[in-house]
Amino acid sequence: MLAPSSSKSNNHLAPRPLRRCRSASPAPPKAPLLSSEQQNLIRKSWQRVSKTAIGKSIYARMVAKCPDSKALFVNDASAIPRHERYFVDLLQSAVENLNDMERALQPWLECIGKGHSGFSIRARHWDAFGEAVVSAITEWVGPGKTHRETVRAWMLLSSFVSDRLGVASRRSGNGNEVNGNPMCTPRIQLLTLVTTGPTAQ
Repeated sequence: MLAPSSSKSNNHLAPRPLRRCRSASPAPPKAPLLSSEQQNLIRKSWQRVSKTAIGKSIYARMVAKCPDSKALFVNDASAIPRHERYFVDLLQSAVENLNDMERALQPWLECIGKGHSGFSIRARHWDAFGEAVVSAITEWVGPGKTHRETVRAWMLLSSFVSDRLGVASRRSGNGNEVNGNPMCTPRIQLLTLVTTGPTAQ
């Protein structure tokens, strides 16, 4: 007859209770690119913008910042006024979807970017467009303590838009997948770390 094993050995062989892995827990919701305060600043400033003038201002500033971008519009006499209207429509849609840009705007920006893949558009052109949006908007940003915060919020928004357009056009143009979270491009990450808002131009 076998002698009973010691309680020590039994404890050693007994299975340990399973512990819940923390990584199995659902991921916390991702913070929006723009805070509610920044969204409100953008909406208020957009209400002051002249919708008939902002498109022309963006085009003029884009060409001034990147002169070779003018060649992108010379093939069609209606290209410039048509794109000036597109600029306004794009910004209007962006302002209407500030609280969920990744889901609401991303598919549309993908479509627009892919539609521009057949043209000789480079990253500098998309950058010039984003910078032109901010500098044009500052014409209608009122003075005061919220001026710098409003311009900084527009910088984040315009960077998101121009970065996504550029990524989509490059991906469609070369057939390769471009990795990267649309909310975490290096430029947007840098802007979110800036503690001092930009000054008006």
